[in-house]
Amino acid sequence: MSDTLEAPKTAIAVVDVTSLVPTKVFAPGGVDEILTKLEAEARATAATLDVSTPKGRKEIASLAYKVARSKTALDDMGKDLVADIKTKAALIDADRRVVRDRLDRLRDDVRKPLDDFEAAEEERVQRHEEAIADIQAMPLFSGDRATDDIADRLAKAQAIDTSGFQEFTARAEAAKAAAIATLTAALENSRARDAERAELELLRQEAAERAAREEVERIEREKQEAADRAAEQARRDAEEKARQEREEAERAAAAERERIEREAQAERDRAAAEQARVEREKAKAEERAAKAEQDRQDAERRAKEAEERAEAERIAGHERALKSIQGMIDDACSPFNGSGMIREITRIMDGMAEMARDWEEFSERAAAVIADGRARIAGRLAEVERHEEKRAEEERKAAEERARQREEEAAQRERQRIEDERKAEEETQRRREADRAHRGSINRAAMQALVAAGLSQGAARTAVEAIAKGDVPNVRISY
Repeated sequence: MSDTLEAPKTAIAVVDVTSLVPTKVFAPGGVDEILTKLEAEARATAATLDVSTPKGRKEIASLAYKVARSKTALDDMGKDLVADIKTKAALIDADRRVVRDRLDRLRDDVRKPLDDFEAAEEERVQRHEEAIADIQAMPLFSGDRATDDIADRLAKAQAIDTSGFQEFTARAEAAKAAAIATLTAALENSRARDAERAELELLRQEAAERAAREEVERIEREKQEAADRAAEQARRDAEEKARQEREEAERAAAAERERIEREAQAERDRAAAEQARVEREKAKAEERAAKAEQDRQDAERRAKEAEERAEAERIAGHERALKSIQGMIDDACSPFNGSGMIREITRIMDGMAEMARDWEEFSERAAAVIADGRARIAGRLAEVERHEEKRAEEERKAAEERARQREEEAAQRERQRIEDERKAEEETQRRREADRAHRGSINRAAMQALVAAGLSQGAARTAVEAIAKGDVPNVRISY
């Protein structure tokens, strides 16, 4: 076929639409060529017509009418071509969406083992860090500890097996060695203090025995001297000795009473201090129990709220799904969609219909919407297929070339988009890993500080996790 202009016997020009190919007409320069020919013929014909005669005026009017018909024919031809282009563009966009969605899922599936490994690795590292922190905290005591307590803690430190710490073995062994060294020094100091106390007690007993012996010797000596004196002097000496003995006995008794009172007071002070310590420990235990109960109630409340949100999301999801089905029906019946898109939408709707059977109270509504949509789509599909069959042959070659070029362009753009996404994903992963390491380091430091302040390892970990999640009002960790 070729672009031609009809030149009727009356010499009045008009475009012969049946002889034109739309893709050639609206190719670069095609419209200008046709209009140039039309203008030349129309002006040449008009120049030969005589406006002064009825026949000439009739032919001039006929010529103007045919020019208007040519305008309408060319404009309609362009409009139909644009509509077809939009239809094919919509098909390509749909395929692009499928490519993005499926490759995004594929990317997530491919990456899942890495994500799982990283999560397990983070948990493993945290377990080792916590175990090392426990070892480092072993020399720490809240308050005074007896020698037996220190010895028991030292035995536990010496019994620690560091063979399972993997790459943390060196740190674990260093922490173990430091704990053993600290506990050994503490044990030696405690034993030295025990020895000093025992020695002081021994010296006190020896002093008391020596004083008693000296007192006996003095009495014996005085008795011997009294035997050598005169009877009168012996009597006076005996009276004086008796008086002195009474006074000495009274002083000794007073001193003994004073000593007993001091020791009793010291024992009472020690018992009071021990009672105060027990009361403090009891108060702390009650406080921890109250906090645990509050945490349990908070967990139950959050679980209930999560169930309510899940139910609301289920209902909203079904509502969105119904709207999506209705949107697909409207899209399928759109004048811009071709038969392929309509069939694809029909196939998707078949899958949605199968899924909708499990939508509980929404299943009947979904079935009704899908049944109505199938009827509408079937009518629209029949209409579109008739239109496509009518125009398919004349546009096949041009469409194939255009599709090939667009596929190449689309493939290039998609390759560029994939490359950009890969770079963005790598940067996001790098930042995520850096942030995870930074947060883990700060959390471990906070947990060790809490352990040093007197909390157990488990309680310290629970406290840090609660603060990090924002569950503790007015308290936060600065990262």
